[in-house]
Amino acid sequence: MKDVKNGDLILRCGRSTESYAIHLADSNAEFTHIGIIKIENNIPYVIHAVPHKNNFIKKERLNEFLNPKKASKVAIYRTNFNSTILKNVVMQANTFFEKKYIFDNEYNLQTNTKLYCTELILKSFQNAGIHLNVQTKKIKYVIGNHAIIFPSEFTKKPHFKRVI
Repeated sequence: MKDVKNGDLILRCGRSTESYAIHLADSNAEFTHIGIIKIENNIPYVIHAVPHKNNFIKKERLNEFLNPKKASKVAIYRTNFNSTILKNVVMQANTFFEKKYIFDNEYNLQTNTKLYCTELILKSFQNAGIHLNVQTKKIKYVIGNHAIIFPSEFTKKPHFKRVI
């Protein structure tokens, strides 16, 4: 993991109840969660949206994100966008963290201060002027029907290539 770069997408197959639910809904996919790498002072961090005790967008060190208690499988996907664009994408994701946006328990793509993991990635690219055209999948929850973007959508796009 020493070769990660600013703007890389990191995907993991999580061990939480939420991860299990995502896996059931997207059963052909390898991964249930996604974040984006931000390099600060040569230290890799992951910015991601996940339900936890305070529900704010998280920025944690890569090794903490990769903790075996949280992840059973991991991959890195790299884009073919230039470093200037990726710097802006990462800046957008970091802004969500700094503004203390919260995890979107309603999985509503129309809200802008509540984000779930794939929505954070999508909106970071969108706010940087890149439209990825990812597909949503309708799923039924106890709280209603939702059109959700699954982490696997990013692995299908030609802009992203698996490097680790």
